[in-house]
Amino acid sequence: MDVIDAHLHLFRSNSEAYPRPVHPGLADADREVLAQELIAKMEKAGVDKAIVVPLGPQDHYLSELARAFPGKFAGVGVFDPDAPDQAQNLDRRMEESGIQGIRVGFVDPQTEPDDDPEQYAMFPLFEAMAERGLKVWFYAEPPQVELFDRVLKRLPELVVVFNHCGFMVSLDHLSIDEHARPHFSVDIPPPTLDLLERVAENPNTYVHFSGQYAFSHDPYPHPDMRPVAQRLHKIFGAERMLWASDFPWILKVPGYAEQLGLVDRLLPEISPQERDLIRGGTAETLFSF
Repeated sequence: MDVIDAHLHLFRSNSEAYPRPVHPGLADADREVLAQELIAKMEKAGVDKAIVVPLGPQDHYLSELARAFPGKFAGVGVFDPDAPDQAQNLDRRMEESGIQGIRVGFVDPQTEPDDDPEQYAMFPLFEAMAERGLKVWFYAEPPQVELFDRVLKRLPELVVVFNHCGFMVSLDHLSIDEHARPHFSVDIPPPTLDLLERVAENPNTYVHFSGQYAFSHDPYPHPDMRPVAQRLHKIFGAERMLWASDFPWILKVPGYAEQLGLVDRLLPEISPQERDLIRGGTAETLFSF
């Protein structure tokens, strides 16, 4: 079974030809993280394929990757708030770059949880994604997850992957650590795990086994994240968990292979079959390469 990295970032320097968001200290305008560097790390660690998420809604590099490395990468795009017609925008992006999902950070910035989910700002996008079989890559603050739970009850066929161990974070808690990685000041385990367990009653919900470095209070191998890993395994089972590196932020510390090693370090009690699912089998059921 292939080992698949289910969430990472590749990007060129910011330019007119390759516009992208600039994140000081993480993705400065002149920084590039290209496929050749990643592939060398993948080969050394025994990782076969990867799912690439750009930093912004421009899919230029995804198109290049698909042509240059057939069968190696799948792409998840980023929500484009400027698209006048979201359904047409999805169709164009699927045709041009082959995206198989969209990363989304909110459901509706103004709505209360007891309102009609079909009135939420993002409901038309979610509906269009469900019709096209596109996965939702979800990373948002806790109130938005409450709203998304209602969306899933209305669109149970919609497939969603909760990013980074299902942590629901506020950018108010974001800092850049001494290794130039994003870090969030949060409680371990997060109180939102109860909320995630309720949402996970929908069988089309999945979670990334990733991002431990960004939340842990302990250095690698992040022993304080073991109860979180065990709870996620109880909630989702290995068949709905996807290992991911969050490359390139982990490139220097702890390192690419070390990030893969967290499956064994934080979930040593699981069976070999479950290990294979988390390390690639689950991703293979959701994505084509």
